[in-house]
Amino acid sequence: MSQLSQLLEFVQARMSLAVTRFDGSRPIGEMNQEWSEDNERMQIGIAGEQTRWEASVKETSIAVKRAPIIGAVAREGVAPNAGCEADAIEGVSLALEWVHYGTSAPSSVGVRFAFDAWSDRNYVLVPGAVYAGNRFESQALPYAPCWSRLAERGPGTPGFITDIPRLNPSDGPSASHLLSGDAATPAVCWHDPVRQRGFLVLTDQRTEWGESSIHIEESDDRERCAVEFRAPGVRPMRKYEMCTTEVPSPDRGASFIDGSIVRMRVNVFAFPCESVTGLFRAFAAARMSLTGPPNLVPGLPFSAAWNIQQSKYNAMNWREPCGYYAVGTVDQKHQDWQIGWVGGGMSSLALLAEGDDLSAERAARTVDFMLSGQTDAGFFPGVFYNGRWYGDEFNDDPARDCPEQWHIVRKSADALYVLLKQAAIIERRGGPQQVPVSWRAGIRRLADGFLALWERYGQFGQWIRADTGEMLVGGSAGGAMAIGGLALAAQWLEDERYRQAAQAAGEYYYAQFTARGVTTGGPGEILQCPDSESAFALLESYMVLYETSGAKLWLARAEEAALQAMSWCVSCDFAFPPDSTFGRLGMRTAGSVIANAQNKHSAPGICTLSGDALFRLFRATGNTLYAAQLRETAHNLTQYLSRSDRPVLGWDGIDMPPGYMSERVNMSDWEGQELVGEALPLSCWCEVSLMLTYAEVPGVYVQPDTGFVWSADHVHCELAASEGETVLRLHNQTAFQAVVRLLVESSREAAEPSGRLAPDGWARIALGAGEIREVPLADVQTDEG
Repeated sequence: MSQLSQLLEFVQARMSLAVTRFDGSRPIGEMNQEWSEDNERMQIGIAGEQTRWEASVKETSIAVKRAPIIGAVAREGVAPNAGCEADAIEGVSLALEWVHYGTSAPSSVGVRFAFDAWSDRNYVLVPGAVYAGNRFESQALPYAPCWSRLAERGPGTPGFITDIPRLNPSDGPSASHLLSGDAATPAVCWHDPVRQRGFLVLTDQRTEWGESSIHIEESDDRERCAVEFRAPGVRPMRKYEMCTTEVPSPDRGASFIDGSIVRMRVNVFAFPCESVTGLFRAFAAARMSLTGPPNLVPGLPFSAAWNIQQSKYNAMNWREPCGYYAVGTVDQKHQDWQIGWVGGGMSSLALLAEGDDLSAERAARTVDFMLSGQTDAGFFPGVFYNGRWYGDEFNDDPARDCPEQWHIVRKSADALYVLLKQAAIIERRGGPQQVPVSWRAGIRRLADGFLALWERYGQFGQWIRADTGEMLVGGSAGGAMAIGGLALAAQWLEDERYRQAAQAAGEYYYAQFTARGVTTGGPGEILQCPDSESAFALLESYMVLYETSGAKLWLARAEEAALQAMSWCVSCDFAFPPDSTFGRLGMRTAGSVIANAQNKHSAPGICTLSGDALFRLFRATGNTLYAAQLRETAHNLTQYLSRSDRPVLGWDGIDMPPGYMSERVNMSDWEGQELVGEALPLSCWCEVSLMLTYAEVPGVYVQPDTGFVWSADHVHCELAASEGETVLRLHNQTAFQAVVRLLVESSREAAEPSGRLAPDGWARIALGAGEIREVPLADVQTDEG
């Protein structure tokens, strides 16, 4: 029996090759031929037609495991990589080739997996697009969907999603049809909680016939399911666009001629799987098994990007006379001030940490401005515009409930976390007495607000009234960052109540979200669609719980959260249309992060974080999987920055000013095919993610005792021997001056919970364009030295 046969038998599946004919996007004929190991070459045709396909399947055994950082210029085999062998999974790699005879009507070919022991309890994952099958009740609301237009209220609000591709939670037909660009990795994965088995199948993003498609179809009784990849990709009849699945599909099959060849690659894995976490762990190991690790190309160093961004923020984002850094640059309500989420009070963290005297002074004024709007309940109005505070709801109906008091709780949760980080910077540089009394009082009031929320409701909810703290909408992970904020507050304010609440909330959010593999409520305009932002917030919070308590339990949960968060990260470089803006600029998508299952764009960076929690998790575990992900995300950030020598054209036809970054990395046609590879011409939050990356993530990291070297910045680095001592050889391969931030520590130091790392103490190495420099490690001070 072949390995493929064994894998299919293990999950009670059958594999077949399929041909589908289309009239436009409407399927009008189909033929399947089941694969068997005795049938190396198959003939497939549709009844009544004179054409046929001859298809062959070549099978190669593969084994994958969590890979070390490839391209990070560490000595192979020396890098710490704990736990990798335990994560190895066996699979089979298939090379499929169809040769066409005759001339066909528009059609697609596909490889299909039929599962005969199916259940709607199975957890279904399409990374970056479908979590738990997106099997939730939906509401047909236009963008931006407003909770205040719905009757449901309170802490027990049902978990509604918008009209996105999903499997049906009720009776009747159930199917999801996507193009590969909708996914962070073109893959379908599932976990059977009863039989405790897992299955992964991956394919390439496209063939020579264009982008492929991903199909999941369940029987009406949910006892059978079929998963298929088609080339070229055709979504039958309907496609998804902005909050609706009812847009006519523009997809078409190909008109093949005699001798046409379609080549597809598919990797298949089936394995024992006890939990959803096991599925994410297997996916993390296998997600690059087809493509290999991405090729990271030197571009713009972090320090050069910082100089552009700091100038832009002080020239275009500063607002007098109120005194704050706005989140955008144009005269629009949601481009003026929004706390947390999209950057308000987060840009000030970066500018306080790394900016010049003017930036630091303005960052402090921004914190003063934030606190000036704080309510008696401790929370904040979400928006400020033209001298007036507003609520967060997108519904402008004056008859709506509690006008201007609807507040996205994630915004105040972010504020608590970043306020404490900014206070810590002030303390580190000047002592506790340098933290303004108003800051300390505001932070305590905000921490008390979250403590009251927790004690009253046993959760933080998604929407609250800013003035009273009443929970308007509960049941999401939107307030997850409050866990980390309360844990830091307990330490900084020396108040045990906050620590107890943080620990209890961590337990609740782990059980309700991380353990179930679905995180929701991070963005404020998606109802409760699955999203990446709350997944990263939980990672951040679990890491803070570990660092402030030393309890290994939180470290293990941080790893679980990281695996889920990483599933939203694009694992390969999408092929943009050659004439698109991103196609012309050669943009690379690996490391970008899909926002959520509703707004189906990837984005440069994590909204709105540096990702340093991944780095801290790597230090604590020694597992380079997390450092590798951070490297991909951080390294590729700067390519999206518009600059004078390389402007990025907005989709309005105008070059964006230097320092602008668009949040849109449109691999999906959710805004129309014409906007794939085009840039939303607005200044937005991803600029803050890039600034925070320079402020919080070392450009180069070295463990001298293990020989491990890692570079997120745009420099090549390696350890070498020179005149009897170990040196770090750095090569700036870019055309720009670089100031690289270097962290050197021993493996013993890295394994100790260190709380907040102190970037102020990292060495800074200046490199001219193209310069090679050797730095003796003995000259770089470590914490031990």
